[in-house]
Amino acid sequence: MSSTISSVSSPKIFTYNLEGQRVSVTLKSNPFAFAPQVLFSLAARKNKKRGFLFVSNVLGKHVPVDPFVPLLAGIALAVQYMNKIHSVSHIDTQAIIQALKKNEDTQKAYEEVITKPRFVLPRETLFIGFAETATALGHAVFSMFDNAHYLHTTREQIPLLSSELSFKEDHSHAVNHRCYPLDAESLKNPKTIVLVDDEITTGNTALNIIRAINLKFPKTNYVVLSLLDWRTTENRADFRQLEEQLDIRIDTISLIEGEIEVSGVPVCEIMDQSNLGLESDVAAESLVFEEQRVLGLQDVIPVFSVDSTGYQSLSPYLKQTGRFGLSSKENQEILLSARTIGQMLKCDRSGIKTLCLGTGEFMYFPMLISAYMGNGISYHSTTRSPIFPFPKPDYAIKQAFSYPSPDDPGITNYIYNIPLNYYDEVYLFLEREVNRERLMPLIDIFCKLGIPRLVFVLGSSIYRKSGDRY
Repeated sequence: MSSTISSVSSPKIFTYNLEGQRVSVTLKSNPFAFAPQVLFSLAARKNKKRGFLFVSNVLGKHVPVDPFVPLLAGIALAVQYMNKIHSVSHIDTQAIIQALKKNEDTQKAYEEVITKPRFVLPRETLFIGFAETATALGHAVFSMFDNAHYLHTTREQIPLLSSELSFKEDHSHAVNHRCYPLDAESLKNPKTIVLVDDEITTGNTALNIIRAINLKFPKTNYVVLSLLDWRTTENRADFRQLEEQLDIRIDTISLIEGEIEVSGVPVCEIMDQSNLGLESDVAAESLVFEEQRVLGLQDVIPVFSVDSTGYQSLSPYLKQTGRFGLSSKENQEILLSARTIGQMLKCDRSGIKTLCLGTGEFMYFPMLISAYMGNGISYHSTTRSPIFPFPKPDYAIKQAFSYPSPDDPGITNYIYNIPLNYYDEVYLFLEREVNRERLMPLIDIFCKLGIPRLVFVLGSSIYRKSGDRY
């Protein structure tokens, strides 16, 4: 397999060969002069609608990163938003960009920003992050503002709550999005909605939610923020058409803009998907699972959920996630809480190379906690997105493990890019407490990976396995 990146006829054109499918990327706008590999790599995904995936190197989702990197990526988008929409510059812009480019002094750059006053928006604004990949990115953007609210979409079904908005992401592995704001005024009042996604290819998802919002809560201004924007001329015309149709304004802002050209046959059409490096050959050891509760978070949403098997979970959701809406003031309390928990877990650590792993949509709060757990931390998250792994130097996804979601065994989740015998310990962050039996497939994966210490960090407690082995 070839997955090399090469310049073709122009330094602004790059090609990615994904085992039979070729993706050419033409960069058309790159205001901060990011090298493509700083922001993304490519991988082949198991989806016949779209056989490739831009894997972000600054998002903290599929690829492990310094936890301050995705926080800074969100801040970079926030800075661009203020510059383009409100003509306001941030004094630390260059320090933010250089920290992202070099992956150096990330904590210093982050601390410099958050110790300064936040942007005060001239009118109330609602930021919406797209599940599951951009829940943390949207939250990181929102964290820079006063006079704002944040809400992220969710794939969860919550029977006691009515979804104020429902729309589809047509090309996705999980197409349905829902919104459950506890305060519907946060959707009704703002005249400006800012939609945040990691990458837009056609822009159809953004258009779908704009239509859904305008049907119930008509607005005048929308902004779409993304790390990457690959829309074609035709895709951009669709945005202009919707503007005219609804008498609204849609601005789009990204760190990189360009177009992609795809040729060849995607991997999912030529290879067997059922057995492609999703299991380890290392035998699992017997498990001893001990429990210690040391952490309590009381700010919860006491609603139950029902999974695909009909199982009813009474474990509460955390309000800190943004799934139910957050104000700027509430978000400041989250930062203080995350620092306190992070410093406590820093004292709990016993390893040098520590992986902190968020789960699904539960990304931002674990990321923020991880940032304050000391040196040697890598952070990323589990995902629903099925991707082909190949152990090639320039390919984005090198290892992959699949397991039934502890929250819903009918949904397959994945963990990517955890090498065998690499980490000294793993802190796995779960928003809700789950049945112990449902955790066993996940525990088994970590055992196969040769990780000697595992800590489950839950919204209401920590479960710890102690000792040298499971």
